[in-house]
Amino acid sequence: MSDISVVGLGAMGSALARALVDAGRDVTVWNRSPEKMQPLVDQGAQSAPSFGDALAASPRVIVCLPDYRATAELFEAPGVAAMLARRTLIQLSTATPKEAVFSQEWFSDHGAAYLDGAILCWPGNIGTPSGQIVVAGPEPVFADCRADLERLAGDLRYLGDNIRAPATLDLAFLSRTVGIIFGSIHGALVCEAEGVPVSDFTALLPAGDRAVPLTQAINDGSFDTITSAGASVDVAGSAVTRMRKQASDAGINSELPDLMCNWVERAQKAGYGSQETAAVIKALRRDG
Repeated sequence: MSDISVVGLGAMGSALARALVDAGRDVTVWNRSPEKMQPLVDQGAQSAPSFGDALAASPRVIVCLPDYRATAELFEAPGVAAMLARRTLIQLSTATPKEAVFSQEWFSDHGAAYLDGAILCWPGNIGTPSGQIVVAGPEPVFADCRADLERLAGDLRYLGDNIRAPATLDLAFLSRTVGIIFGSIHGALVCEAEGVPVSDFTALLPAGDRAVPLTQAINDGSFDTITSAGASVDVAGSAVTRMRKQASDAGINSELPDLMCNWVERAQKAGYGSQETAAVIKALRRDG
């Protein structure tokens, strides 16, 4: 039996598994696309032939999938729930607070210990002092998993037993980030309307600001290039849709996520979904 299994090997899941292998842990990995397992196997991980095998391989399982729906599809498959007793699930998939509560209840009902977390950094930060993860759940469960979680993020924050907390802070941080992004797109539109080079706007921004590559892409028209600090229109769409879903679940004002969803949907309808989020400006220019 290995120490820990990692399910989901996108950029973030692969970074999590790699950090654990580098830390000397015995790691089992699984992904729907088998070719994503091989680089980690080459570095010392064990590959599982199926999701069930990955679950059976370790007492502790990290799940890092695009969303909770993808997680539910795996764990609600026939025969899987019966394997959960006396295992610990660390859920690092993207979620809303309501989904986190449902997930904790479901796993607890099937005999598994459960932690819910959110990753607030880029894949390249995982396994470094700048890595940041927030996590919540029963304190004894966190204490048991703490050493492995600290291997993943130098800035690990335990938020107590309020299982809603990680997804809530993730959404709050996301709101700030997309506010910068969509506000800067409008800022670039203002510059274009008044005959001021967008590059002059970029020059005012602090180094490292998310709006720097965004406004550079608008100035250069390089919408097909997504930098390591960037994201596509479709990815931004998933983020703001999650913000709108949380607003609906909580019964709070949704005007800001509604606006950003509208902008994204217009850009997607125009065929810009796979381009940098900056491409939203092309849909807004049509209003002029």
